[in-house]
Amino acid sequence: MLEIQDISRQFALLVASESQQESVVIETVQRYAWLLLAATLVGIIVRRFNIPYAVALVIGGLALEASHLGFIPVLDSEVLLFVFLPPLLFDAAFRIDAREVRSLYRPILVLAVPGVLFTALFVGWVLWWLLDLPVATAILFGTVVAATDPVAVLSVFKQLKVSHRLSLVAEAESLVNDGMAITLYIVLLDWVVTGRFSASASLATFCLEVAGGVAIGCVIGLASSRLTRSVDEHLVEMLLSVSVAYGSYLIADRVGASGALACVAAGFIHGSYGRTIGMSAATRDLLDDLWEFLGFVANAIVFLLLGVSVHVEDLLENGWSVTVAILAVLLARVLVTAGAGRITPWRHDPAHTWREAVLLIWGGLRGALTAALVLALPSTVPYRDELTAMAFGVVLFTLVVQGLTLPTLVHRLHLGRQ
Repeated sequence: MLEIQDISRQFALLVASESQQESVVIETVQRYAWLLLAATLVGIIVRRFNIPYAVALVIGGLALEASHLGFIPVLDSEVLLFVFLPPLLFDAAFRIDAREVRSLYRPILVLAVPGVLFTALFVGWVLWWLLDLPVATAILFGTVVAATDPVAVLSVFKQLKVSHRLSLVAEAESLVNDGMAITLYIVLLDWVVTGRFSASASLATFCLEVAGGVAIGCVIGLASSRLTRSVDEHLVEMLLSVSVAYGSYLIADRVGASGALACVAAGFIHGSYGRTIGMSAATRDLLDDLWEFLGFVANAIVFLLLGVSVHVEDLLENGWSVTVAILAVLLARVLVTAGAGRITPWRHDPAHTWREAVLLIWGGLRGALTAALVLALPSTVPYRDELTAMAFGVVLFTLVVQGLTLPTLVHRLHLGRQ
């Protein structure tokens, strides 16, 4: 009799637990539905004003936070990265023109690879020197803010008809440095959390993650391109493309390689090689629209979450730290852009004139990736609240101050075509 009662009690607890989990899932889905509605309303409103959509979303998120409506979802850090990073990365990689990138690969690689490493180390050194943060924590923050975000920049460049070469440099630089920054972030996060560091082991891990991620992405990109060639059903090809984005990220992550770089490599090959050998004109247009939409949705949600997560009182409380972080990021951008011009020959210089250099410096905005990485920091990371405030301060400054003044700067530098 007691055994029957125990079984009944366990069954009741199991049912209650499943019911509770189901209610949590339903509540999360409902909150994201409201978030999408908010992003849509911001998009409708912003069309009446000359404001970049990304900037408007952050401002909208700040307004939502101030309203205390309470429908904003909270995700686990790993879920946050897995859900939003693949569409953010794959979107840009799939739709970028491979032939044009090849013509500018030198300055792009200089800005994105040594540029990310230099930015992380320089910003980390400044924070260690002026704020007395632990070395590992300071450099980890440097990786969080190392990657640029072209979303707001490209919308301004397109509207003001800035040269296509500068737009391509900004977009391709962000595409590569996103993967580099995320890979470096993962390596350093282990150092910060465990407190153990070996230069040789960390360098080996970083190289293996980079090489492994790129290799896995290339294999999946080539295989999916060949598979697309044998399929003539646009819905299946769209589903395959989404599977490639998330599958490459997941497979690489599971084997200890860089999921971000795997996603970028797979998207680049699937969007260039696959586009030429296995896609009809109609399919190419559909997939371009699909990834533009998925990337747009991911950016919209992350920017809204950024605005909602910012607490003005935290920024004011950490005012000195936020100011130092902003100045360190700006100075690092100046040094990286100037260094790229010194390293590469003139015809490969990312900025042929000082005016273009100024525009690339001021256009080095931080956005969705920085927000996603800092929101994904585990609670065990030392100084997490201060790091979050500094990252949000950097993103807000670059998006609101730099983003809103970009049109004026383009006009003053005479870089826009009438």
